[in-house]
Amino acid sequence: MPSDRLARTARAAPRALSVRVAALVLAAALGPAAGWAAGSGKPASPTSAAVPATPFEQGLCQLRQGQVRLATEQLKAVHAAADGVERARAAAALGQAWLRLNQPDEAEPLLEAAVAGLDTPRARAAAALDIGHLHLLRRQHERADAAWLQALQQAPADPELALAVELNRLGLPDALEAAQTLPRLQAAAQTLQQLPAGAVRTRHTLRLASLAQAQGAPGTELALRSWQAGRDAAVAAGDDGLAAEAYDGLASLYEAQQRPAEALQLTERGLRHAQRQPEPELLLPLQWRAGRLARLQGQDEQALAAYRRAVEHVEAVRSDMPVHYTDGRSSFRETLEPVYLGLTDALLRRAAQSNGSEQATLLRQARNTVELIKQTEMEDFMRNRCWLGGARDIDDYRPPPATAIYYPIILPDRLELLIETEHGIERTAVPVAGDELRRTAQNFVAALRAGQGFRSQAQVLYRWLLAPVQPRLQALGVKTLVAVPDGVLRLVPLAALHDGSDFAIRRWAMATVPGLTMLSAAPRGSANTSTLLAGMSEPGPVVDKLPAQVISAMLEGGSDAGDARGGDAAPAVQPARGPANAKVREALRDALALPGVKREIEDIAGVLASPALLDQGFTLAALQQQLAASQPAVVHIASHGVFGDSADTTFIMTYDELLTLDGLQALLAGAGARSSRPIELITLSACQTAEGDDRAPLGMSGTALKARARSALGTLWPVADNAAQRLMSNFYRQLAARGQAGGSASAKIEMLRAAQLDLLDQPQFRHPFYWAPFVLVGDWQ
Repeated sequence: MPSDRLARTARAAPRALSVRVAALVLAAALGPAAGWAAGSGKPASPTSAAVPATPFEQGLCQLRQGQVRLATEQLKAVHAAADGVERARAAAALGQAWLRLNQPDEAEPLLEAAVAGLDTPRARAAAALDIGHLHLLRRQHERADAAWLQALQQAPADPELALAVELNRLGLPDALEAAQTLPRLQAAAQTLQQLPAGAVRTRHTLRLASLAQAQGAPGTELALRSWQAGRDAAVAAGDDGLAAEAYDGLASLYEAQQRPAEALQLTERGLRHAQRQPEPELLLPLQWRAGRLARLQGQDEQALAAYRRAVEHVEAVRSDMPVHYTDGRSSFRETLEPVYLGLTDALLRRAAQSNGSEQATLLRQARNTVELIKQTEMEDFMRNRCWLGGARDIDDYRPPPATAIYYPIILPDRLELLIETEHGIERTAVPVAGDELRRTAQNFVAALRAGQGFRSQAQVLYRWLLAPVQPRLQALGVKTLVAVPDGVLRLVPLAALHDGSDFAIRRWAMATVPGLTMLSAAPRGSANTSTLLAGMSEPGPVVDKLPAQVISAMLEGGSDAGDARGGDAAPAVQPARGPANAKVREALRDALALPGVKREIEDIAGVLASPALLDQGFTLAALQQQLAASQPAVVHIASHGVFGDSADTTFIMTYDELLTLDGLQALLAGAGARSSRPIELITLSACQTAEGDDRAPLGMSGTALKARARSALGTLWPVADNAAQRLMSNFYRQLAARGQAGGSASAKIEMLRAAQLDLLDQPQFRHPFYWAPFVLVGDWQ
């Protein structure tokens, strides 16, 4: 494989990401034989098949094998029972385990204790290296660099440590100008030759290869030589783990050169080595690449098989994967979504060539894979891999009569539409490129939010999204369309799409779910409509607790003027800086005033005969007290709130505090609000999604999930007060009638549709700006 051909490329593509969180060689725990970190992302490969003799060794073995949660529990017990140097060794290993779980706050005191308590310079240096990785995880690059230099001071005469520190420092983002980085990598390659042969030298070689490849075309020659040298050394030593990593790197280099046949051969060799290892995550990047390369060569069956194996390995290690890698990139966006989407694509391609029961099985598998995407994206949004708990089993799920579950799946070369009804599941492919669809959807949403002309985009999107399935939906008598939207389509109110004659809302009631597996499987309660009403028309002390970004957005005209309800900013909820003076505070109060909220709350209170918390009465403490006292079936909150791109940027304002999603969950749990029955509906009538952010609508789903509410009713953009008052009053009149009818009245989504149609039929509210942003998320019945 001639290296000059490789070197002529414009740049080298990055390698597939390891699922390891950082360079976690077990040097601090195992002593001098274990080697140094050097940022490789992989611990030392086991050199012996001996059964671990002690609980501490068992924990180390589990950590090596990727069983991080088991290792954490084992090492916690060892650490609690040990003292002296043994306790410090356990602290070092447990600190590494917490880093692997993306928990730097848990790891930090343990690693600091290890540096202070370990009995050899090399062991202390290894723990200091991990402290550097801890700071890297927090994206504190200067502190990471300082920690690595401190590690070097522990054992300044150790050449292996010096090389580890050099490579770590060269791997920092923007550590040096590109013109300086490559010469230092070349110098490091010379230093490598002076180290004794063995696993440490091989790991350093592979790390250097990865860094050289990241330099693009200028580093390609060095990357190729280093990958090959690392491969040859690992194979000669019989180290299957390092050999698999080396073949993965070589394959990535050839894949970047658009040489799929050679890249696939290297990938298959790497797989043979990886399959002999106890660590399932070593297989993930190789299986993923095998699927991509087979697909490029038109080998659809091989691609499907490879993607199946890749997803199997993802599922085996997913609970141990960090939500974010050390450089801040999302593991969902970088690894999970593309792997799952690759399998979905392969399944749909195979289904297109099948029929009968085989096709139905493949389509169900595609649907289930899409559901995995939805679950992992919600975990990513919540910044917590395990908060969701057990997902609902939908293998035997069948939608209710006259209802279709609708999955629009955006692929690079096409749009796939899955429709599932009580009669089964069907697919339709639409020949529109993913980028074109996204661009049109974004323009459509921008026009709606601005109250501008929208008709041409509405008709184009109808032609792509609904027209292909309309005949089948009509033939099956579908009245309710429940969408599980993808990406930018979460921002699109499907009800506002137009067939050239009328809006889609005239044909169907339309609900949204984050995923069928995330819907509550508990039986529904009675038709009880006991309601807790809360609203803020004039803010109080909460203005002193706003994030700085909100203050800036409000005072710089970031909120919509006139009768719309607020701005589109989605700042992170951080410690507040507060208004600088009384004048600023007063300006904020004016900007945040919602005069229509008082009338809205009074109207609904009259309809439902419910008490209400308004303005000064709507404090966080009062809300908690009322939830505990009344245990309402419906919670209606009319106050400013923003759904951002994560749980950290999502909040609701009470009169005196910011209520985050975690705070909402704690409030409901602490108040015992769900002790006897779940909340049927939580309405957030003045909240809105951040403009242009296709993840922001997940905040509405997240709110319902955090509150353990069956469904949430909210808006995609700020809504005119008079339109909101009319719609909400209409909706709650129907809800009250449903309670009086013992639950036999229309489903919630039909109530919302009727209220929206009422607005649409009013001349002053015909533009979708007024009625389209209202969406029901979750249980639509």
